[in-house]
Amino acid sequence: MSEHIVKSYDEQLELINSNLIIMGGLVESQIKNSIKALEDKDTSFAEEIISDDNKIDELEKDINELAYKIIAMRQPLANDLRTVISALSIANDLERMGDHATNIAKRVADVKVNLPDAPTLEIVRMGEDAQKMIKDVLDAFVQRSDKLAMNAWHYDVNIDDTYIGIYRDLLKIMSDDPDSVAGCSHLLSIAKNIERLGDYAQNIAEDIHFIITGSALEKK
Repeated sequence: MSEHIVKSYDEQLELINSNLIIMGGLVESQIKNSIKALEDKDTSFAEEIISDDNKIDELEKDINELAYKIIAMRQPLANDLRTVISALSIANDLERMGDHATNIAKRVADVKVNLPDAPTLEIVRMGEDAQKMIKDVLDAFVQRSDKLAMNAWHYDVNIDDTYIGIYRDLLKIMSDDPDSVAGCSHLLSIAKNIERLGDYAQNIAEDIHFIITGSALEKK
């Protein structure tokens, strides 16, 4: 990051950066814990996870307020402007990811039926793949690495393909065994939330690409 004549300006930009890193770490932990609660079918742990979402919401609010303040008072240009604008988008995507992790935990906490083991394990593996993608995109942000960002961006297709396979498997299970409908419905919701995590991680990868290169990523 370049040095500016006004020291407080650099400090404000660095605060946005550090808050995004903290927020990303909280989201990463939230997702990891939610998937662990699903794997262990631990309803008590799931209930603990839900309360942590407020911390993520507060950080998004702080980042937004600081970003708007910088735009109004500093009128940033070039890379600084891209960074501030992208920070608003990244914070929003991280907040939505936190919501989806919380939704997973809520499903686990509220479940009063048996979850079929085979699709549950497949969804856990899908969640672990999503965690890898999210770790890569957060590392890309910290390191300002377009290569890491693009690796994460391309990985989303794997999450999507896994989701389609799980969706089809769950429909077949429900068709073959009507008693499984309640449990499979919970799993369908959890799988969809994980699929959405990949979409938001992909959005963040696009923002990182924009910060680094100054050009928007063209989707094929």
